[in-house]
Amino acid sequence: MKTIFLTLTVLISSFVSVFAHTTDLEAPNDEKSAKLIKMVEEAGNNDWKTLKHAAVLTINWGGDLEMAKAWIDKAITIESNALTLEVLGDYYIKTGNVEKATETYFNALEKGVTNLGKEDMERIQRKVLVYARMK
Repeated sequence: MKTIFLTLTVLISSFVSVFAHTTDLEAPNDEKSAKLIKMVEEAGNNDWKTLKHAAVLTINWGGDLEMAKAWIDKAITIESNALTLEVLGDYYIKTGNVEKATETYFNALEKGVTNLGKEDMERIQRKVLVYARMK
């Protein structure tokens, strides 16, 4: 039941985010954020990498976290893999939800155990070690 609820939530949020375009009033004044929005709008329908990259930059820059969450949710809907889940974990850290972040990083490790490179795997493992202690 929990899985069905989570799946429906992700599908609904991604459906809404697909059809939600920013207007001039909603566009940020920040030039970097505006470039990210343009980059996402020009991305292909199955381009999860661009969505993930835009979410990473937004989270790291301290930008609009709601926008970053919408982008990463859409990326996960397109391709749920270790890298997209890692960014979702980063989002949870930024919003103060350490427990959810740790759980998401564990899921990322499980998905990436056979196909991640050494550098990516070590980075996610470090995040698990650091944030699992904070729970």
